[in-house]
Amino acid sequence: MDTDLLRTFLSVASIGSFTLAAKKLQLTQPALSKRIKRLETIVGTNLFDRVGNHVIETEAGRLLREQAPAILGSIDNTFQDIRDLTGRVSGQLHIGTSHYIGLHLLPDYLEQYIDTYPEVDLNIDFIDSELAYDRVLSGDLELALLTFPSQANPRLEHQLIWQEALQMVCHQDYELLAHDNPMNQLSNYPCILPPAHTFPRELFEHQLETLGVHLGKVKTANYLEVIAKLVACKMGWTLLPERLVSEPLTLIGDSRQLSVRSMGIIYRTNKTLSNAAQALVDLLHQPQ
Repeated sequence: MDTDLLRTFLSVASIGSFTLAAKKLQLTQPALSKRIKRLETIVGTNLFDRVGNHVIETEAGRLLREQAPAILGSIDNTFQDIRDLTGRVSGQLHIGTSHYIGLHLLPDYLEQYIDTYPEVDLNIDFIDSELAYDRVLSGDLELALLTFPSQANPRLEHQLIWQEALQMVCHQDYELLAHDNPMNQLSNYPCILPPAHTFPRELFEHQLETLGVHLGKVKTANYLEVIAKLVACKMGWTLLPERLVSEPLTLIGDSRQLSVRSMGIIYRTNKTLSNAAQALVDLLHQPQ
């Protein structure tokens, strides 16, 4: 079967519109409709019903939508395994990375990888660490670069690449610092943290609990860079990696009391990495 038929079907199913799916795939609508019709001929039944300007999946369409990703993944993996038999580093490599790693740590390696392995079609998803973790577990991503969770899943290999010191900070003129012992007053001032149920949030809360710090009002922001900007506007205090701490931010208390944040590579233990993925892993272990 032409895999483009399945990919076209999945695009229509996810968007719910032939017109919008055609635009996304850069096809004419008649060309897209022809693909869907051909796929329906192969499976022997309709996959979509029209409802106004939208389409919804039939029962057969829902079944195909559930199984198509695994079918495509199996085909892609087989083709990649065949390419890897030659020993060449080529083909597609789909990875995930947290925004922080992608912005501050990965660029040191990325240019070198692309220059060294020009035959690799590298695709990078910038996503939260916990989502990347789930997508590697599901097989949607071959590997990911992220903040490690407090408890590692035994189905995944975890390879440590980076460790960063954390620091408790606020604006140098923030009223919190006017107290004789600011550490004892933290609960009376807003703390800005990553969203709940994220790996960085779990790490930060564990750090504060270890120090005996009780949180008062908590504000959230998705990215550490944004949190740093908010704290620089005197909106509260927070924990930040050392590289994000610069004037007008200053330390609260003794940063030596805090441990480090561990980040690195994860991939499934039950799957041999492609040549392209292994080459990236090997590169990431080289000092920069």
